[in-house]
Amino acid sequence: MLKNICIFIILIPHLLSAEGFQKGNLMLFGSGSYGLGLTSGSLERNIEAYNFPTYLIFRDGLSSDTRAFSTYGLIEYNADQIRLNSHLGEVGVQYALFKYISVGLTGVSQTIQSSNLRQIDPFIVPLWASQLQRQNLSSSFNDNLFSAELLSFLIRRDQKISSITSGNLDIGIHFIPNSVFDPYIRFGGGIGNERQSGGKVERLFAGVGLRYHFATSYFLFLEALKTNTYIVDYKGQTNTLRNHGNFEESFVSLGFGKQLTPNSFSDEPNVTNITQSSEKNQLQELPPRIKTFSFLSSEIFEPKTTRIHVEGRAKLDALARSLTIEYPEYEIVIINFVAPFPGTEEEDPLHEQFGINRSFSIFQILREKNIPASRIVNATAGSTRYDLDSSERVIFELRAKP
Repeated sequence: MLKNICIFIILIPHLLSAEGFQKGNLMLFGSGSYGLGLTSGSLERNIEAYNFPTYLIFRDGLSSDTRAFSTYGLIEYNADQIRLNSHLGEVGVQYALFKYISVGLTGVSQTIQSSNLRQIDPFIVPLWASQLQRQNLSSSFNDNLFSAELLSFLIRRDQKISSITSGNLDIGIHFIPNSVFDPYIRFGGGIGNERQSGGKVERLFAGVGLRYHFATSYFLFLEALKTNTYIVDYKGQTNTLRNHGNFEESFVSLGFGKQLTPNSFSDEPNVTNITQSSEKNQLQELPPRIKTFSFLSSEIFEPKTTRIHVEGRAKLDALARSLTIEYPEYEIVIINFVAPFPGTEEEDPLHEQFGINRSFSIFQILREKNIPASRIVNATAGSTRYDLDSSERVIFELRAKP
């Protein structure tokens, strides 16, 4: 049990060392959204009007008070029976334009479904009543209207009423760049088509979400989304169900994505032409395979802790600038040598974890200075090939890419 806990503790820095939102990166993502049923808009009112059993109050012998009470009861019952719900599928691409701002293009497929929708068109009800009147001349037409409407009222089922595809432009504001956890807000709009009945669609949306970055370049996200969809330029159907108007609903979205850095698009080797002449031969010196920067741990950390003091942060800031400007082609390995805790062996997991935690503290400083996580290939407790005069030391090993 203790061994499993130690392994989990050792893995924590690696789980938290992914590259978060960073200027210049491109993000590909997809998500599914489930409507919470918190709907409103003229589309819902149109469905309720279409579904209302108007002729049930036309029966002979009902007093005006009874008609009024019946109408109120039917309105409440019909509104309770009609529930619109929607599902979204979204795929898109997003570009980190500035440190805190992103722009994106997405494609959305939306399906709107109604519960307990009548299956017999209201225009058919009077025709049924006329047919019943011919078969039963002793009954009144209003009674036959009541009978026909009652039959229509009983035949209901859940049904898809709209199918929408749209393309959207969105803007995102990210509050904690270069962090594993990336809270953000997103808003935008777009246009599209209503595929089931025809018509143009205009869509507005806004949402708040949280991304979790892991495994260097992947992320999961959870988002609360509010959308308002307008079906305009409506083309009528053969029936009287008018699925035009606006539909507003709240969604919860779960998605997955991958982040691409500029280096991942074109990591091509540099080809150097060596020109020879009779007077001069020009040879390029290849950079050494390994460069190192060495610091005493006391220059970076407070004694016996993983906290970086003010002078240590200043040294790391200067080192980060050097790594960015002078050594952009090198990968970085952070190596921490720490003294064993009193009463423990050198190979003790807690001793090793202390070195890893110190490396992770340095990793976070380098990420704040916009050094990509992909350049920091490892964070380890140490290496035995060094013969050091102090057991407390921090080494930055720069390895030239092959």
